[in-house]
Amino acid sequence: MYGQCTWFAWGRFYELYGYSPGFIGDGWKCVDQLLKTHGDKFERSTTPKPGAVFSGIGRNHVGIVIAVDGDTLTIQEGNLDGKTNTFKEAQTDWHTKKYTLSQLRTAMQGVVFANPK
Repeated sequence: MYGQCTWFAWGRFYELYGYSPGFIGDGWKCVDQLLKTHGDKFERSTTPKPGAVFSGIGRNHVGIVIAVDGDTLTIQEGNLDGKTNTFKEAQTDWHTKKYTLSQLRTAMQGVVFANPK
């Protein structure tokens, strides 16, 4: 699974929270899987909080919201080239990027968040 967006988001989540998010596979399912596993710690939302996981519905993508400043989100996401990379390549195939909420919704063709409670 390394080299995919789910691999990146799983690892980043673990760095932030210290436990498995409970998601694997398709990025668009990650929020639902996280909520099923950790519903006591996260809640579904259409607007993010810092530390949220997002699932891009139309793009089958997942990432982490690092910061929220008004309508501007800072996210981290991996698998930018859309390939299953080698482990070495996957370690550098990510970035931190700013979007407005509207831009992220458009880029992901719909987005949902699992916000920390």
